[in-house]
Amino acid sequence: MKEKPKHIDAFQFWFGLTEKGYSTTDSVRTTAQHSGVLPRTIWKWYKEFGWEERADKKRLQILAEVEKQENRTLVENRLNYLKILHKILDQFIKDGFPVKIESMKDLDIIIKNCLVLQDAPSEVIKQDTVNLHIGADSLFDDELMKKIIEEEEEVQLKESNKNGSED
Repeated sequence: MKEKPKHIDAFQFWFGLTEKGYSTTDSVRTTAQHSGVLPRTIWKWYKEFGWEERADKKRLQILAEVEKQENRTLVENRLNYLKILHKILDQFIKDGFPVKIESMKDLDIIIKNCLVLQDAPSEVIKQDTVNLHIGADSLFDDELMKKIIEEEEEVQLKESNKNGSED
């Protein structure tokens, strides 16, 4: 028998019921009522047109499409988070180290988050008593790193002087 539009419609209806959690038997019975045929006719179409195999294939296609959409969403989210972090870093550098980033620890957290979002290593790796910092060095040149360290030392010195004068 050649599959006709009424068979395809019946399959789509049956498939929808099975996706809602109906058993195959209940789906066949309800599809028969919907299509205006006897349940045994639906069972015949079910077997002849391989509905179970088609349903499995269709479910796999749906899962693949859902996975693609989830991946797109994850990528978009990751890019948005990365843009936010880069804006914070750009503002930090452009405005001469504003108060939003108050310590090297804050800066370290932002840089590590950027690296993680880019799938780059973000931790110190110990190898034969040598500590290697991987990834973060590429974000700043030596001059900028020196300036950051000097700024942090100045802040610490001011705090130490302030605390000393209060005593």
